[in-house]
Amino acid sequence: MRQLLFLLFCASVIGIAQQEGERILFVSDTQQPLWIETFRLRDTGNEQATRLIYSAIANDSSAAMLFHLGDITAIGMFDAYWEPFDDFQSHLRIPVHPVLGNHDYFFIAGLALPQFQKRFHGFSTTTWYTTVINHVAVIALNSNESQLTDEEKMLQRRWYHEQLWNLNADSTVSAIIVVCHHSPFTNSTIVSPNKFVQHEFVTPFMMYDKCKIFISGHAHAYEHFRKNGKEFLVIGGGGGLLHPLMTGADERFQDLFSRTISPRFFHYSECTIQKDTIRFTVKALRPDFTGFETADVVSVPIAR
Repeated sequence: MRQLLFLLFCASVIGIAQQEGERILFVSDTQQPLWIETFRLRDTGNEQATRLIYSAIANDSSAAMLFHLGDITAIGMFDAYWEPFDDFQSHLRIPVHPVLGNHDYFFIAGLALPQFQKRFHGFSTTTWYTTVINHVAVIALNSNESQLTDEEKMLQRRWYHEQLWNLNADSTVSAIIVVCHHSPFTNSTIVSPNKFVQHEFVTPFMMYDKCKIFISGHAHAYEHFRKNGKEFLVIGGGGGLLHPLMTGADERFQDLFSRTISPRFFHYSECTIQKDTIRFTVKALRPDFTGFETADVVSVPIAR
């Protein structure tokens, strides 16, 4: 009888896990504010916000992995600036899949890249890769145009097109998510929409049916855009100084997020991969820093 009850319990747990689906986390722009940045933007407890976000991620017992979309640290070349991330990673039980942000190259790329590489093995040859989770592929790209040689741009472009073609034809993959640091679309008043990303990454992304969600950071805000039925999310609220946004009639692009507040909020995001849906949930840090609340949910249907 006890064995039967135990088997029924295990079956129920497995059923719940299958119903809830695989969960992966996303965060971006956790860098410490630099003093020169505070001349233009206000410090609103940024480093504390990053610590709280890191703590929430580290204590999430059901996530399978974390994607960090760049600007992990403020000055990549100095070991001391990596200490908050190093402490976070030492308490993390899940793998981190990073992309390079512009601050991760600061100030001298030749000194900053070794700091990045010693924390993330496997980035000595290329800084772009694909990870498949369940039936969803995540393509991570390097959007730092000024740091890439012409040959590296060509190699990444060729690889990216091959990945899109192969994954779109793969019957075991039902959806593709593309991530990079710089945002192709944003209403930030501090950084501009990135033309390199628009041309190199978004144009091919729009060509394939399985490409569903494009996620980026760099703009320190949460934004949601839709282009030809595809979702574009900006999730740069990991702790960097929050950016004011163009809102209302001043918007460059129509933001589908219902709150018109500017600046917005610190946040990280979770993605639940289900059989026929990808659900993207934005977890916003409350203004009084007492915890997190759901700020937005984006559900994307996928065909299998």
